[in-house]
Amino acid sequence: MTDTSAEFLPARERRGPRIFWLLRALAGDPMAVAAAIWLLIVVLAIFTDSLSLLGDNRISLKARNLPPFDFGQSWTLWLGADALGRPLLVRLIQAASTTIGIAVVTVLSSLIGGTLLGVIAGYFGGIVGNLIMRICDIILGFPTLLVALFGLYLFGPSVSNLVIVLAITRMPAYIRVARAETLEVRERLFVDAARVFGGGPAWILRTHILPSVAPTMLTLASVNLAMVMLFESGLSYLGLGIQPPSVSWGLMVAQGQGYLSSAWWLGFFPGLAVMLTTMSFNLLANWFRIVNDPSQHWRLVSRRR
Repeated sequence: MTDTSAEFLPARERRGPRIFWLLRALAGDPMAVAAAIWLLIVVLAIFTDSLSLLGDNRISLKARNLPPFDFGQSWTLWLGADALGRPLLVRLIQAASTTIGIAVVTVLSSLIGGTLLGVIAGYFGGIVGNLIMRICDIILGFPTLLVALFGLYLFGPSVSNLVIVLAITRMPAYIRVARAETLEVRERLFVDAARVFGGGPAWILRTHILPSVAPTMLTLASVNLAMVMLFESGLSYLGLGIQPPSVSWGLMVAQGQGYLSSAWWLGFFPGLAVMLTTMSFNLLANWFRIVNDPSQHWRLVSRRR
């Protein structure tokens, strides 16, 4: 089976590994490059924080509400300090690890669970498939934010409860998409041939169905990363998400809203971080969709030219 994803490249360039082709395709999209650079900076900052290389983050009343862009101060104070004198840059990086960590764990949980349930519902159908889809319809009948607010109010705001609630509310989207893809793939000739040659359902699902469904599900997951980040930030802003002494971007915006007239940077920079990160995830999701859809490769050709 040929790699149609490289058809728009010259013949000599098709010989390289797919990773080099992906890098060349990424280089042809300036917006996707900018998004990848921003996310790489965020990941490196989180990694630096995990190694405790960011310096002191103790309370310092002398630096209380210190304005940003005072380059005579330590580099950790270049974005100013909060109401307790803690460096805002360090707080932003610590909040990034919380916000993005929750988003990644939530999306992975909903992706794995939703894909498996959707593939089962699409391939086997029957009572099991109908039951799975009716549960999805019930969950989709309520707004995601309303279900999350009710669940966190009922079970209490914590990181584990936040991940569980967000994963459950996002899972129906994966189930419906995986079921639709499976219904189409199971009618293809190579699946019929696998049945004729004695392939069992588990082997067919693992070998043929899941690899065919995976690109669409990964594209959906990349889009949902941005959505889950926004939901987590909104819930933390409302006081039902991350609780002090932990910190997230949404919580920082909530804590800074009382200082908008006197210390605008306390709420502005966390909000800017949320906007740039969600925009970057959306741009890369769009690029990933084009890369994995051969009918869209003409967009990559025009950008390279």
